[in-house]
Amino acid sequence: MPDPAGTRSVELPPSIAVFYEELIDSHSFPFVLCSAEGAPLRRSNFRNRYWRPVWDGSDAEHTRSAEVMQPILPTFTFHEGRHSHSTWLAEDGTPEVARRARLGQKMKGIARVYDHVTPLMRRQILQALETRWIGSLVALTPSERTKLGEWFPHLHATFRDGQLETAPKAIAISSPLND
Repeated sequence: MPDPAGTRSVELPPSIAVFYEELIDSHSFPFVLCSAEGAPLRRSNFRNRYWRPVWDGSDAEHTRSAEVMQPILPTFTFHEGRHSHSTWLAEDGTPEVARRARLGQKMKGIARVYDHVTPLMRRQILQALETRWIGSLVALTPSERTKLGEWFPHLHATFRDGQLETAPKAIAISSPLND
């Protein structure tokens, strides 16, 4: 049976999938990100209540919380995240047909008929994303790794098992705002 309009399955690399598994196991609802009643969050609610405060930060004047959060990436949007994701996959040599399928897009013209995503392409995408994730952990300072380990205890194994020592020492940051 096809997915309902606007939805699709997206495979995640193992180190990222663990976060979603922990989140889904933390409640009895079928959605990862949902309302208190278990319904999917409306896009505008998610954006205004969660996405913007995390990326833009909060100040004491405009928040109900006593905790003031510093901005992570002010003005960054979901759409820019999609652009970055596609760019990283292109840097990693992912064929266009696999990039488009991952983003929920269709190939144009005759390529729609002749080009298909193979199981090998899917595995290569997951491996490339796993490598980028480990690289992002390498780029953290020791105190940032400690804090992340406090929030997500399962990461302690990643920090201890030597994966970080063999990972690339840099990550890519690509955004239309950086050009």
